[in-house]
Formats: sequence, C-alpha cells, structure tokens
Amino acid sequence: MILSASRCSTHRCQCLTNSVVNANLYSNGLEARGASKVKRPESRDFMRPSLTPLTICVTVIATFLATSVPAGAVTLEETLRAALSNSLTLQSARKSWLASREDIGTAVSTSEWRATGTLTGNQYKTDAKGATKSGFLDSQSVNATVSLSRNLYDGGQTDENARLGAIRLDIAEARYRAAEQQVLLGTIETYLSVLKANREVALNEANVARLEEHVNAARVRLEAGAATQTQLAQAEARLSRARTTLIDALTGLRNAEDSFLTATGLEAGNLDPDIDAGMLPVTLIEADDMARQYSPDVAIARLTVDVSTQQFNALMASVKPTVAFSLNATESMAEGTRSDKTELSAQIKLSSPLMPTGSIRAKSRSLSASLEAAKFDRDNALRSASLAVRNAFRNLETARSHSAAVNAELAASRLVATGITNEFQFGQKTTLDVLDAE
Repeated sequence: MILSASRCSTHRCQCLTNSVVNANLYSNGLEARGASKVKRPESRDFMRPSLTPLTICVTVIATFLATSVPAGAVTLEETLRAALSNSLTLQSARKSWLASREDIGTAVSTSEWRATGTLTGNQYKTDAKGATKSGFLDSQSVNATVSLSRNLYDGGQTDENARLGAIRLDIAEARYRAAEQQVLLGTIETYLSVLKANREVALNEANVARLEEHVNAARVRLEAGAATQTQLAQAEARLSRARTTLIDALTGLRNAEDSFLTATGLEAGNLDPDIDAGMLPVTLIEADDMARQYSPDVAIARLTVDVSTQQFNALMASVKPTVAFSLNATESMAEGTRSDKTELSAQIKLSSPLMPTGSIRAKSRSLSASLEAAKFDRDNALRSASLAVRNAFRNLETARSHSAAVNAELAASRLVATGITNEFQFGQKTTLDVLDAE
C-alpha cells in the first residue's frame, strides 16, 4: 500500500511554491532592499508564494503516512529550514541579489560632483644672447589646478538608469525565488524518497523472512516425501530473488539518506511521516491562473521584457543634450614674481550630438531585436507554465483515484488476513498461509 502511494512522488508538477517556510526564510536575505536610496517601482505580485510541484504528491502520501509522530522525529518543516540554510545555490542567488541592489547606486554617476587636481612642473631652456652659461637661459615654473564639476542636466540618464537598475533588481529577486523553489522541491523529493526507501526495505525484509519459512517448509516436506526437489529449488529461487531485491532496496535507502544529508546537513534517521500538504487549488482554471501569476519563470520572462524596453529609454537619454558646470582654481609659480598668478574660473557648457553615430544606430537595432526576443520568451514561459500546471492537476486527480482504489484494496486485504488468522486458530490454515496473507 505504502509503495503504491509513494509512486506519486515521481510525478513532475511544474506548479509554484506554496510554503510558509519559504516566505519566512526569504525575508532573511531581502530585508535590506528598503535601504536603497533610489525609488523602486511598486512590488509585483509574483513574489507571493504558490504551489510546490510536489504538493500534489504530498497530499496523497500524507493520506497513507498519517501516523503518530515518533518522539524526536525530524519534521518536514525542520528539514526545509535546514535545507534553506545549507543550500549553496541559495546563498549564491542571495549574493547576486545584493550585487544587483548595489548596482543601482551607479545610476547617479552621470550627475555626481567630480573633483580633480592637477600639478604640472616645467623646465625651460631658452637660447639667448645674454646667456652666460652654455648659451641657454634656464627657467622653471609650477602650475597647480583644482577643478570641481558636475552635469546640471544629463539628459535624464540618471533617472532612466535608476529605473533600469530597479528592474534588474526585481529579476535578481525573482531568480532568488526560483532558486528557493528548486531547493524546497528537491528537499521534499529527498524527504519522501527516504520515507519510501525505508518502507521498501521493511517490506522486502518481511518478504525475505516469509520466503525463508517457505524454504524451510519445503525442506521438511521433501524429507517427509510430500514434496519434490524441484519444489524446493523453486522456493530457494524465489528466496534468492527476494534477497536481491532487498539488496537493491538497501542501496536505494543509503542513496536517499546520503542525498538527505547533503541537502540538509541532518541525519535521516527518524523522519516524521505525518505531512501537511497545505492548500491546493480546487479547479483547473484556478490552478492555471495561479501558475501564470506567481511562477518565478514567468515573472523573470516578464521582467526581461521590461529591461529591454528600459534599455532603449536609457539609450535615448544618452544622446540628449547635456549641461555641465565646472569651477577651476589655478596657481602658477615661476622664477621671479612677475609670472606668479592665481586664476579662478567658472564655466557652463551645453553640448548636444548633432547626428546619431553608426554605433548608436546599431545599438538601437540590437535593443529592438532583444525586445522582440524577450516578448517571445515571455509568451513561451506563459504557455509552458500553463501546460505544466494542467498536467499536474490531472496527475493530482489520478493520484487521488489511485489512493481511493488502494484504500479499498487495503481494506479488503485486511479482511482476508483477519479471516485467515481466524482459520489458523482453528487449524484450517498453516503458518505459511498467515505469512502470505500478511
């Protein structure tokens, strides 16, 4: 029964994350976002949590694995917390988000104050009739200049680049969410794999014990002349095959435990089989709407379109007229005092490109093509998310039907086992019959 129910864990459901743990832990890496001085666009709805692909399978498995929680058992929530803390992929995504946030500060580079200092020394040799040595007159001079400048108007480059940086930060945030979703999905798969592998081992151990009794009974019958050597060989062959299956099950258990340790840093010794699947969409239309609205992949595709559009706006701002202001102070010193002077100057400069260059035209065509490609990627992401959630919803309905059928079969098998046990008490069945029924 448990093995049949566990098969649903192989169904791949490309739905979205619906985990309270996901939302609680995500704030650990993104609280600093409000520290940015640049005004950010309104937060998007895609950051809301939604369905995990294995939530469907968890619902069915929870029906079969609902038992009392063992003392000291590791719950699924604790496992998810450990996986989020232990994931190197998630840490990398968090650092990428921080890098994108700091990039917003570079948007003001075209409107910042700039201070520069220049120190120049000159050595002159002048051919003169009055020279008394080597026919040349030597002279030295030193000039020191300090400049302070900034763009009074940069064509709107600061604003456009700030908006572009904010959108890129949203993309980094969506990628963080996607990475977090993959970590949670992989952890749930590993958690269920350990539970399934443990039950497979227990089932195969019971099967080996049952077949060992069959082999012993066949030997007794052979010695009593009630069975043939062929029947004993058949029983031994079934036992050997069962032992081979047990070895495979033990290997699968070790692999699952190793994957669990790698993902979470915890030992998979005692896992809680009681799993809460959370809330699931009731209708296919509701599931499809949630996938289109909250999928990180769809969100990234939509934001990529916004980035391509904003890059074109930033390019247009870079070719607009600019107004620059500068202050200069120069101190000149030379031999004697007649050449010493101090100069102060202020300058306002208006500059504008008279015609677009070939590189600007090429950049414009490149951005236009990138925008069209991003739109196609967005439409494809929406189509893929919708298809995946429809398949997942149908798999959920199938898994529920299988669950009902397995429950009915289990109830019937228990009635048969109870009847055989009663018949055994009255001598109508043997111990082997009881083992087979169990």
